[in-house]
Amino acid sequence: MLTVEPSKLRPVEVIEFGDLREVRGGISHAVRLPAHVAHRQANSAREYLVKAGGVKVPIDIAVETYEQGRDPHLGPGSGIVLWAVSSKGLIKGADALGERGGKPAEVVGEEAARNLLENLRSGMALDEHMGDMVIPYMALAGGGVVGVSKITLHALTNIYIVERVLGVRFEVSGKEGEPGIIKVLHS
Repeated sequence: MLTVEPSKLRPVEVIEFGDLREVRGGISHAVRLPAHVAHRQANSAREYLVKAGGVKVPIDIAVETYEQGRDPHLGPGSGIVLWAVSSKGLIKGADALGERGGKPAEVVGEEAARNLLENLRSGMALDEHMGDMVIPYMALAGGGVVGVSKITLHALTNIYIVERVLGVRFEVSGKEGEPGIIKVLHS
């Protein structure tokens, strides 16, 4: 006989990101495009992080290319994903996609790096996308407080819905579009 019991979520309290330890890139990819596109994106992101961001930690960005014919449903296109790891083990991410018709690879790499730096400069624990997604889990855990790099309309909408569905209350410190703190208030 098998007995399964649901796991219990514990409240999380993370406000600050901590010290930057490394920057990684899941992939700088180019699909049905020349391989140099992915390399140029990665190099541009790396250079921007160092020159504009003053990043002095290891930066490791993998490059992948997919030649024509490998999968007829893919591409053409390019993109890059970056993430930063903190001394607290927290991870923040950013990405950028190429555009059909002339968005240079260097612009794609720089855009991802600029977005990552903006998230890091807030000093908050979570990037805006994780700030959007963590809301229902905080409610189900019955508490918690998180610092987010940007309070988004998605987060505010998610809070509105979760408060009505689950009967919990949230407190948001900060304005939409700016760094802030999201807290579950005990009922």
